[in-house]
Amino acid sequence: MKKMIAVFKSGSGKGKAFTEVRETAVPEPREGEALVKVTATSICGTDRHIYNWDPSMAKAVKPPRIYGHEFCGHIAAFGPHTNPRGLAEGDYISAEMHVVCGACYQCKTGRGHICANTVILGVHDDGCFAEYVRIPVSNLIKLDASLPPAIGSFLDALGNAVHTLQPVQVAGQDVLILGYGPIGAMCASLCEFLGARTIIITEISPKGIASAQAWAAAKDLSHKTHIIDVKGHSVPEQAEAIRAVCPDGVDTVLEISGAEEAINAAARAVKRGGEFSLLGIPGKDTITFQDYTHDLIFKGVTMHAIAGRRMYSTWFAMLSYLKGGLDVSHIPNAVFPGLSHFHEGMERFETHNALKVVFSLE
Repeated sequence: MKKMIAVFKSGSGKGKAFTEVRETAVPEPREGEALVKVTATSICGTDRHIYNWDPSMAKAVKPPRIYGHEFCGHIAAFGPHTNPRGLAEGDYISAEMHVVCGACYQCKTGRGHICANTVILGVHDDGCFAEYVRIPVSNLIKLDASLPPAIGSFLDALGNAVHTLQPVQVAGQDVLILGYGPIGAMCASLCEFLGARTIIITEISPKGIASAQAWAAAKDLSHKTHIIDVKGHSVPEQAEAIRAVCPDGVDTVLEISGAEEAINAAARAVKRGGEFSLLGIPGKDTITFQDYTHDLIFKGVTMHAIAGRRMYSTWFAMLSYLKGGLDVSHIPNAVFPGLSHFHEGMERFETHNALKVVFSLE
């Protein structure tokens, strides 16, 4: 039996004691599946929630489970009686790790990304923090050979950012980004690539602020990028700081933070007829709008709730942007040689000392 190294959520608890890096059997691909040799894989916020056994993940994950859902690799084999769908062994690929039913109303009307029967690989079934992973062939996405594995490793997350921008106007607009973590950083790069007129970033973390400032300086964007430290500031103070940059308000809000105060400040600062694209997940179930009537209804604001990636228009748009020059090379700023460094990598991610932690398995 062929063996591999994988990262398991080994038990119901928080931290290193309940995540094990160990040897296990290489999975056998079933009918309709491919076995993929993982080249590079990245840590996502969801993985951190699993690692810390946060309530949302404690309900979804049943240990022992190989986790991880961001990766790129090469097709090693196909399962028996499997239609390769134009793919071949050795192809360089990534994958949509949300496996949907294909039969429900949402799937049949082009909205499979919100299928209620979704199985997430790395959450509900084994994922890609491993040397090999098996995935339905229909979920595989062929990649250009020129795409560096460090970037190919986090296309799932970049797809979230691309989806956040898909329903809103960006080119020539004044855009407000709430939060500069990994997805916020990707959104900022997308705004620059797509031609936003002004990019405003609000953040409370000193490391996030420093990271945003370093990006803007490196890209020579000081004339159009404004990073605002909002830690400890009230909602009116935050809104005032945003309007100091855009007196008439911002056109578009990209909400990545999940923070109630930031959302309310943005609602005050968005202009009439403006748009919200909401990806951030709050730490609690309830978010209160301080002035729902004035800030949203009377201003005619449009709000878009973002989940996952559209299958597969988001993927095609993302790969087109990357081929066209979208620069996210600064995002994978901590690369480790192999999964044996998993706990070290998670510590870097948890302490905000890296936007993206990548494990290279080449």
